[in-house]
Amino acid sequence: METISRVIVSLIYYNSLVRDTLEYTIPKDSYEVNFYDYKRNGIVNEPKLNTPLKVFLDQNGEKAEDLKKKLEQFGEDFYSDNSTVVKKAADGTLRVDHAQNVKIFENVIPLHEELNSIINLHINFARQNNQLEDRVEKLAQADERFYRAVAMLALQGELVRQFEEFNKVMRESQGQPTPQSNFIQNDLNTLVKGLNTVRANATCKDNLYTTALDALFAEVEMMNGRRDLPAGKNFSDVFNDVNVKIADLVKDSEANWRENYTPLLQELVADTQKAQQAQQETPKAE
Repeated sequence: METISRVIVSLIYYNSLVRDTLEYTIPKDSYEVNFYDYKRNGIVNEPKLNTPLKVFLDQNGEKAEDLKKKLEQFGEDFYSDNSTVVKKAADGTLRVDHAQNVKIFENVIPLHEELNSIINLHINFARQNNQLEDRVEKLAQADERFYRAVAMLALQGELVRQFEEFNKVMRESQGQPTPQSNFIQNDLNTLVKGLNTVRANATCKDNLYTTALDALFAEVEMMNGRRDLPAGKNFSDVFNDVNVKIADLVKDSEANWRENYTPLLQELVADTQKAQQAQQETPKAE
């Protein structure tokens, strides 16, 4: 694998761990501890060990210092023993505090976009120097589309939960704003802002993606009263329709991502192991 390809695949690997942190915004009966450990290991150690990501951070001095701090903070907030969001319980299971879902979105979305822009810089450099492998370009495109799908799925779930909670609080207060309804309103605004960021930075244009995206933004307009509900439908019908469209996109984009990602990641791991072995075997000067 070309050196520049190794860097791109390594950055995509790290960004996929950032993306998969969105899993903890989706309520489940249980979360896979092994997958948490895998993410934790990557998030915490990649910027420290002799990896393409660390080399990039080291070579870019002050410019990369800010990103380095963000990566450390991200690890501390979501993958350390001090995390209040995701925690390993005494029985070995994972405990997730869904009251902090918005915090996850506020961290994952901008960090993912920043890493994405670095990946694109490398891709453009490789293209200009005739070093861009076709399979690496395909992976970057598949990764981009899968991230948008996962972000839309997670944001949609949280929007619906918060919207239903907002309506419940407003019913209880006979339509009068309360501190609690204002708090939820702020969260809803943050989620819509996150959704706008996801849309603004996307490069996908295919029909499956745009159909899901359009339906999601139409739903947001219905939630804030800027668009009428479709004739004969209630919010529950609208939510179901949007869920189906996003689920189709997730299924399609995940299959495509895995097909492109798995062989390149295996190659990256093998290359890294070879390099480490060569380093250990090199005789040291007396």
